[in-house]
Amino acid sequence: MGQKIKIKSEQEILIELEQFTGTTQYFSSTFRKLKLTDGINFLRNELNCYWLIDIIESVQHLEKVKENSFIVWKIEVDKDKKFKVSGWCDTPYESDLVYEQKGNYTDLSLKDFEFYQEGDVLLLKSEH
Repeated sequence: MGQKIKIKSEQEILIELEQFTGTTQYFSSTFRKLKLTDGINFLRNELNCYWLIDIIESVQHLEKVKENSFIVWKIEVDKDKKFKVSGWCDTPYESDLVYEQKGNYTDLSLKDFEFYQEGDVLLLKSEH
């Protein structure tokens, strides 16, 4: 018999992510434009969401992204599994929009999640 894979709930994942405070090392993003903290690297690997980090990495050349040393990145997933990735100067929907991209499907189990970019480092809010 094959080994059963237990799929974690959104709440279980959020609890695990909250355990990250600070970082012990930095990891490279796919194209080495960004540094990832322990928490973001865990998120990327645990939820297999390399694509999310790749979206953010792929827009680092845009003027609006380059001119902001701090960005709040937000991923939102609706009930139909469509997603929106957006970057904000500060509080989402209350500050200037830096970037937005929509997609038709994701299997990401987080419905609404935010993390930060400080310079070329992506980090969880709890790691700030």
